[in-house]
Amino acid sequence: MLKFLKKIFSKEYTKPKGILLYGSVQEVIQTNKMLETEGFQVRLVAPPPEVRVGCDLAIEFNLIEQEAIETIIKKEGSDPYKIVSTKEMLPDILKRSLIVEIDEYIMCKAGNMKITIDKSGHRIVNISGGGCPDIPYVAEQLYKVRIEEAKNPIEVGNSLCSYMLQISFDALKKKVMNK
Repeated sequence: MLKFLKKIFSKEYTKPKGILLYGSVQEVIQTNKMLETEGFQVRLVAPPPEVRVGCDLAIEFNLIEQEAIETIIKKEGSDPYKIVSTKEMLPDILKRSLIVEIDEYIMCKAGNMKITIDKSGHRIVNISGGGCPDIPYVAEQLYKVRIEEAKNPIEVGNSLCSYMLQISFDALKKKVMNK
């Protein structure tokens, strides 16, 4: 309990955050893009189980901007199911990725989604994981395409799996481009 209280009152948690909760991943991703375009500092997070409303993805924002954000999303017809405020920042498991090099291949994993490219030509040789219905289509569109030339997975698909694949894709692309 003491550890938990120290975490809540540490300096990194001093700015209260708000969380926009939606029923579908598509709504979350579209609203997040729209708010970023409007200049808000938002990020995608995993909502805590006790406030989740059917979607494992939410939008975190600075609570001080809540009124302005609510005005924009209402104007755009993108009302959330629920808005929750919290002083404790949520764990952001969605930004974590793991890169592994195996022989002539480089694989990156984020969540349950993996993408593998060959080292020599940077062609996507495998996409696996997830259970979302759009992943076979996304994989078909990206297979054998050089990662530098491939479409972003989130532009091809529209599920949480596509979003997690995008995290892997970005990390892998960054690694390849920095070599």
